[in-house]
Amino acid sequence: RPLLPLFAGWEMCAPSHSFGPYVRAHYLIHVCLSGKGVLRDCRGEHSVRAGELFIIRPGEVTTYVADESEPWCYAWLAFRGEDAAPFLDVNSVCPSPDGLGERICSLVDKGYCDGDVYLSLLYGLMHVLFFAEQMERVAQDRLQEICRYIRYNYMKELRVGELSRTFGFERSYLYRLFKEQLGVSVKAFITAVRMQHAKEFLAAGHAVGKVARMVGYEDVLCFSHAFKKHFGITASQQRGAGKQNLA
Repeated sequence: RPLLPLFAGWEMCAPSHSFGPYVRAHYLIHVCLSGKGVLRDCRGEHSVRAGELFIIRPGEVTTYVADESEPWCYAWLAFRGEDAAPFLDVNSVCPSPDGLGERICSLVDKGYCDGDVYLSLLYGLMHVLFFAEQMERVAQDRLQEICRYIRYNYMKELRVGELSRTFGFERSYLYRLFKEQLGVSVKAFITAVRMQHAKEFLAAGHAVGKVARMVGYEDVLCFSHAFKKHFGITASQQRGAGKQNLA
């Protein structure tokens, strides 16, 4: 068959337990159920934590080591076949689908040997893994589009809900995307862009009220509060410092 499960198992490793260096003729995934460890392969050294899985490919020299203080418990599933080719290009460490490791452990403990059951797990993994990776690439591209849009339109009224609808994201997902990739919320990113331009305009000697409108604020007091919160000085102080530098 195109994809053939070979064997499965699980283990609670001792601290610093290692395996390798070793080369296999098949694919092998390990799902980290708890603890953590390190995988070393031809692509480098990778940290692995609970909720992640690592992939070993045919012909690769690999070594993996359990953490000294928090050794991992992992489940594994070996397989081969032509349909496994996409695993050649995916990252060595990936998020694991919920319940995959526990399902493997349960089947192993029950002595279940039906290859079709393991086969369904593999195809389910491939669907989630490669679909998620494709969606992540799309999300990264869209994130850059949104950031560019904000940088080019900071002087206009920008609402998170409207941005979400314009770019085809759920509001909650857009918030999570910004937090995970940029470390700030969408609103905070918009504010940061506006404040940076405001600082430059004030340094050039423009009046505070004019600058507020130039960066998208109708309310001067609201702008002044945001500026002081962002930079720790008032907009008037920034303008005064700019005038002194120009002199």
